[in-house]
Amino acid sequence: MKFRGATALVLMSLAAGDVNAARRPAPMAAPLPASHEAALLAAGGGDLQRQIYLARERVLPALVNVQPVVRDYSSGQKEKQRVTGSGVVIRREGYVVTNYHVAGQSEQIVCTLWNKERVRARLVGGDAFTDLAVLQLDFSDYRGAQPEPAKFGDSRRLQTGQLVLAMGSPFALSRSLSSGVVSTTDRYLSADFRLPSGERTGLFNTWIQTDAAINPGNSGGPLVDLSGEVVGINSRAFVMANSLGFSIPSTVVEEVVDQIIKTGRVERSWIGAEVQPLQELEDVFASDAGQGVLVSDVEPDSPAAAAGLRAGDLLLTVDGAPVSARFYEEIPAFYKRIADVPPGSNITVEFRRDGAIERAQIATQEYGRSNGTDFEVKEWGFAVRGITKQTALDQRLDSMEGVIVSGVRAGGPSEEAGLLPGDVIRLVDDLRPADLEQFRGAYQERIDGKKNRVMLQVRRRDSGRFVLLKLNPAKGEGS
Repeated sequence: MKFRGATALVLMSLAAGDVNAARRPAPMAAPLPASHEAALLAAGGGDLQRQIYLARERVLPALVNVQPVVRDYSSGQKEKQRVTGSGVVIRREGYVVTNYHVAGQSEQIVCTLWNKERVRARLVGGDAFTDLAVLQLDFSDYRGAQPEPAKFGDSRRLQTGQLVLAMGSPFALSRSLSSGVVSTTDRYLSADFRLPSGERTGLFNTWIQTDAAINPGNSGGPLVDLSGEVVGINSRAFVMANSLGFSIPSTVVEEVVDQIIKTGRVERSWIGAEVQPLQELEDVFASDAGQGVLVSDVEPDSPAAAAGLRAGDLLLTVDGAPVSARFYEEIPAFYKRIADVPPGSNITVEFRRDGAIERAQIATQEYGRSNGTDFEVKEWGFAVRGITKQTALDQRLDSMEGVIVSGVRAGGPSEEAGLLPGDVIRLVDDLRPADLEQFRGAYQERIDGKKNRVMLQVRRRDSGRFVLLKLNPAKGEGS
């Protein structure tokens, strides 16, 4: 098992102290009593200082340091890594919200509560598209009082310049607090941004930008207003820029968390139409006062293509409700408008094409998983990942057949043969695997048959090539 980056170094150097502290019994903080609030209000330092004290006390008992063990295949073999992040208790049943990139692919999870006590947790479910995951604390061996959940506020009421607090465990330093202001309430970040595990995120929401310090380890912690309400979940920061932190709005968090707790996942619809801001093209596409959503591309064989939509169409309504995306900040709301329709529904769109108003009915499909399952091809020295519909769309693959190489082991036969991460394996000798299961079957057959030479045909960027694996007979693969 290994640790990630600077967070790992801090974790290892603090591990002994944290363990000893956890062994000492400490009472769990109860809800803030009225007498305590009165004492804080009477404390010196001015109204602002007292507000910060109160906000801190209302959320701190719900703060959680999250330490999951996650699977990683980027080196070409399955490895376990211990990472660290933050979370916040949001329901009395012990439900905790954190980031998907912290715990969404975890095998084991240990959480340190505000009173330094440690409890195990299980992954309830996650959603890469909003970078959120839900855990549930296991109190079966815990004898203290259960933490009081934090209260959600309404992120739609945030204003630029409003004071906020970022709470969490930066660099594994638990129970930390930083302060700043909301820099903007609806920052658009490119939907091409990907999590460390490769999934796209941010398609369906804008972000709260803040200059409150958000560092590695803060991920998953709460962004809190001065009333002590959670208005966002901290997600990421630009490492090379100061004062640029981003949080997922609480309105998005509440909606996603509710679905995950109920069903373990988030269900969304997809029609296969890509859109772009209309602002600079209004004259060309005859938009009235910036109204409408400009279709920039339509995926082949998608529901939108089957309904006859094409690039250049200007969508005006969806099921009779006007839609518009004049600016980048409005694009996530349009995608969410489609995503919120139950998969398999028929929606009616009205659009303008060549000056004429037309209508089409589109049967939506489920958006599906962003990434497929990983598999270690141990004897051949690499790892692969199954191809989902979204993988094929994101990487512009012509089909979902085969598997994608997710990592190549240094010094192994696949590296010597020139196999690269990102290669799409389409043939194993004379077998064309349709999916990951068929690839695993082909691999096992050749291991059982002790083959010492295997020919792969791969797709690399826009061209095909052969890769010959020369295996070691001494390890059991004969001719």
